[in-house]
Amino acid sequence: MNSLFGRMFLGAWLTAVIMVLAAVYITQFSEFGNPRHKDRWEGPEMFRELTHNLRMTRRNGSEHFRHWLEDQPPKVQARIFALDSRGRELLGRQISPSMIPLLESINYRNRESRALVDKKPTVAFFVPQRDNDSLRVVFIAGMSKEELLLRFILRNFWPILVLATLASGLACYWLARYLSKPLDNLRTATRRVAAGDLSYRVTPTLGGHSRELGELAGDFDSMTAQLQESTAEQRRLIKDVSHELRSPLARLQVALGIARQKNVQALDPELDKIGKAADYLEDIISDILSLPVSGGDDRPLDDVVEMNSLLIALTDDLKDEAQGKQVHFDLRSDDHELLVATRGSSLTAALENILRNAIKYSPCGGRVAVEIRHRQEQCEIQVTDSGNGVPEAELKAIFRPFYRTDEARSRESGGFGLGLAIAQRTVAQHQGTLEAFNANGAGLSIRLTLPLLDTSF
Repeated sequence: MNSLFGRMFLGAWLTAVIMVLAAVYITQFSEFGNPRHKDRWEGPEMFRELTHNLRMTRRNGSEHFRHWLEDQPPKVQARIFALDSRGRELLGRQISPSMIPLLESINYRNRESRALVDKKPTVAFFVPQRDNDSLRVVFIAGMSKEELLLRFILRNFWPILVLATLASGLACYWLARYLSKPLDNLRTATRRVAAGDLSYRVTPTLGGHSRELGELAGDFDSMTAQLQESTAEQRRLIKDVSHELRSPLARLQVALGIARQKNVQALDPELDKIGKAADYLEDIISDILSLPVSGGDDRPLDDVVEMNSLLIALTDDLKDEAQGKQVHFDLRSDDHELLVATRGSSLTAALENILRNAIKYSPCGGRVAVEIRHRQEQCEIQVTDSGNGVPEAELKAIFRPFYRTDEARSRESGGFGLGLAIAQRTVAQHQGTLEAFNANGAGLSIRLTLPLLDTSF
């Protein structure tokens, strides 16, 4: 049964059958026992005691029965009525009109009779005595249908409730597990796709479920496949265009060099502007070509770098650039040897980009704080500038390619929004994380976390 409706209907139907069978079992076997048993009759011990005293009454007279009845508790007295030969009740009680036909039906020839009195099973006895006197006794031997129903509910309500709860609970648990498991798989898939993994497919995990879920999985995989193809084509297009732009850019730079060699001083300001524009375009093309064509990069991390030494070397290399803005580095380390697996100079380039951004957005006379810490088999590097920070709503967006905040739109200060995107992808290829937040009393902080190399073996 491939339909989700069909499976839900089958589950509900089986639950109903189990509940009905449980109720029938309780009512037929537990409550009433043998079907041939007189279900509505009760009190066999009381009945035996009554008949014993009736035999004693034949020998000892009505006074014996009256004394015995007076000694009984009120609950027993309410079920036994006795009339002497003059029609008086032995305890002086009023006889119900519904008993009169039953009392009139017994005599010397018919000494026992049964009937319903007030819908209750009742037995009447005619007891002759030695002194030609007689006694008519009525015994209410059972309960009415209404009383039996009330007793059944009181005695069996909790067992039926427990069985019904267990049956429906098991069915609902199975149904919830059946429905929630594919939804969990789909939620995992959406999160992975949102994180950039467009190669993830859900058909292998949802294909074996209902037809509806299988169709949903197929549509989801078709969507991610189209997104993956579209994204790959977009990235290839950007790289192809960037490659094509390098040829005219190279010719432009050659022509610019020739023009400068002519030493025409009147054209120097214009040539400088052309040179800056060409350099800016060259930087953009270089960063675009640094972006990976696909989301994943399976090349092995076949090199090792010590992070303290790398940060010291990078801050020394950037010292002249920082002094140009009167910005100084504040480097702090906990003196642990921090070895990280890497590949070529990719990690060096990412850290250099982060440090350059910190210098760029720090004001003249500012400070760039660099902290290196050892955190449970991980290396944590935090770079904090002394600028104005980034609006909270844009802290995640700054890692998107070509994204720049409103404060960084100009070419002089803002770059073109590829540095942090490249750094984040580089860190992700090293199984690390990169996050940004505004530091208290400072500017923007970039925190980079990388797994340390296991040197225990």
